[in-house]
Amino acid sequence: MSTQRWGRFVDPAMEQDFRLSVMAREVRGLRINLIALMVLRLLPMTLDFYYMPQGMVLSVYLPLRLALFPFLIFILLLPVRPSTYTLRHVCVMVALSYIWLLTATPPLWVDVMGVGVTVGFFISVVVLMNYLFLPTRWTWMLAWGVAASCIYIILIMPQSGATSFQIQTAVVMHVLANIFGAFTAHQLATVRRAEFLRHRQLEEANEELRRREAIIADQRDQLAAQVVELGEAHSQLIETKDSLVQAEKMASLGGLVAGVAHELNTPMGIALTAGTHLRDSLRGLDQVVAEGRLTRSRLTEYQETLRDSTDLILSNVSRAAGLVQSFKQVAVDQASAERRLFPLGPYIDEVLHSLAPRLRKEPHELLVDCDPGLVMDSYPGALSQVLTNLLLNALVHAFPGGRVGLISIQARPLPGNQLELIFADNGKGVPPQHLDRLFDPFFTTNRAQGGSGLGLHIVYNLVTQTLGGSIRVRSTLGEGTCFTLTLPRAVAGEAITPVEDVAG
Repeated sequence: MSTQRWGRFVDPAMEQDFRLSVMAREVRGLRINLIALMVLRLLPMTLDFYYMPQGMVLSVYLPLRLALFPFLIFILLLPVRPSTYTLRHVCVMVALSYIWLLTATPPLWVDVMGVGVTVGFFISVVVLMNYLFLPTRWTWMLAWGVAASCIYIILIMPQSGATSFQIQTAVVMHVLANIFGAFTAHQLATVRRAEFLRHRQLEEANEELRRREAIIADQRDQLAAQVVELGEAHSQLIETKDSLVQAEKMASLGGLVAGVAHELNTPMGIALTAGTHLRDSLRGLDQVVAEGRLTRSRLTEYQETLRDSTDLILSNVSRAAGLVQSFKQVAVDQASAERRLFPLGPYIDEVLHSLAPRLRKEPHELLVDCDPGLVMDSYPGALSQVLTNLLLNALVHAFPGGRVGLISIQARPLPGNQLELIFADNGKGVPPQHLDRLFDPFFTTNRAQGGSGLGLHIVYNLVTQTLGGSIRVRSTLGEGTCFTLTLPRAVAGEAITPVEDVAG
């Protein structure tokens, strides 16, 4: 839809804004034109002396022409204000009408051949000046120019005695002057309004751009604040995860201690009972000897009791000592995280021995197949934690509903300084959509039963960071899960004391 009609904005408010915006520039142009007009008005004064009697010029036309100058000066001095906008235009129209009147009337008083055409030329010049004075109101200029031309040609020229040819010549001059002036004024008015509209649209676009930049800046600040908050939350999450990982490790160690206590309870209880019985038997023997009632048969009976009790005490104490020695090494390894040389097969047996109280409750079969020559220069505590977490994870997840299964641990050497440790079960397997998240922290499918989701995450960290290896998992639903660990037999770092010294 067009925003202009007849060289004006259709919207009155926009038209008013346009006029006020160009008012200062229009007044500057108008003042230049009025000053030029004041200079050009000196030319008709000289023609007055040529066409009219000197007395009439001095007594009538010269005072009338000079009276125009104060009025033009008044227009020049009008302040540039919205309140004087229409007044200035009205004054310009009055000045033009006054100039037309002074220019058009001499033919009525002068009987000179051709004066009508000559004056008609000057009238056409006045009409053209009119189109240059009010560029924002070209319709006023068009109406005034047509009226001025028609009045002069239709009324004044016939009264001045002009011939039909002179009148036709004047008509051509005035038609051309009005067409050219109207076209120029219309184009100027249209172009200026189009320029104003583009300028306003540009300002609105700039304002919208500034507004959007402000919004973007606010969003950027908010995003920066959120990034800071996320960074802090991430740091807190890492700290929390580390705390939970440490708690998980300590819980595992606590479970080991509880298993030790439970496993030692039986042999130590038997030894205590046998010792108490032995003490009571010795008291009976002392009493019989003191009373002189000791017989060979009773002595033999006491000897048999002493022998049985001693054997029972020694066997159970030896059993407890073996348990303590096995548990001690695994517990120290888990707590200290020190690096040392150790044979892999016997160490796996020690780890499984420390888990005996937990394994004894399960009906599953556990197989270990380890190359007897595999010795590791690594961190046994980390390896113990890995095996413990994998085994407990299998016991919790792999065999639901009392299902009996098989768990196997295989270790074999690889070319170079590598070995492969395979932990597998024939349980229910892992759904494919969970495989990629299996080592993620806090991911668990058993949260309702107290799962923390950190067991396999700890395994991944220990394998890839502490042990310097890699771990991958494959699983088939209904067939089981297999964890394959590729580990260096000697982790990077300084050499360790030989395994014989450690064993000693």
